[in-house]
Amino acid sequence: MNKPILGIIGGVGPLATAYFMEAIIKKTPAATDQDNIPMIVFNDPQIPDRTAYILDHSRPDPQPEMRKVARWLEDAGADYLAIACNTAHYFYDAISDAVDVPVLNIMEETAKHIALDVGRGGRVGLMATDGTVQSGVFQGYLAERGLVGVVPRAQTQRRIMSLIYDGVKANAPYDPGELCAIAEELRQEGCDAVVVGCTELSVIYQDLAERPTWLYDSLDVLAQRCVDLYLWARERGGDIGM
Repeated sequence: MNKPILGIIGGVGPLATAYFMEAIIKKTPAATDQDNIPMIVFNDPQIPDRTAYILDHSRPDPQPEMRKVARWLEDAGADYLAIACNTAHYFYDAISDAVDVPVLNIMEETAKHIALDVGRGGRVGLMATDGTVQSGVFQGYLAERGLVGVVPRAQTQRRIMSLIYDGVKANAPYDPGELCAIAEELRQEGCDAVVVGCTELSVIYQDLAERPTWLYDSLDVLAQRCVDLYLWARERGGDIGM
């Protein structure tokens, strides 16, 4: 088979992983089953909570398990990897170093995508976990593209965490309108763009009846990158070439 195989480090969280797979399939220009992207998914919900460890290093470290999953996917035949979690990219270098195949970076891809639209100096509101926000990793990728990351006020951040942990992660009802309201608040505070920077929030994003052009979903960007890379590599006989 000359079609490159995508490996997905999933389970972080489980529902976001399922949505990521669905997004990839829907974005693939396929007329038949055989036109779709071969995927190997390790949906491992036993990976310790990323935000908990980032905020308190005495908590269980998710890094060893994620490295193990990455190596398993490579051994199973994956030609390139994607991680269905933004906060996990705090550990990106360690995961990438654990394997010999390319690992796509959701934050880097999203920052690149937004920069093409808003230009240097653009202000980007960040809706993400406490771990992502406080680590500053996403803001760093935005800065590399000449963008300014804007974090929510403390009260707003608590509302974001509630959507993530009390809603999607808890398999409980959530209000998509709350996501829109928070995004609009960041927009009103002078942001040129707002990024959905948590894959649980991406699950809510898919439920929106209308999606403003200034609202960017990081998981949607990563899914499109997976498709584009697959189509490009297929034309080269399956060589990822990254």
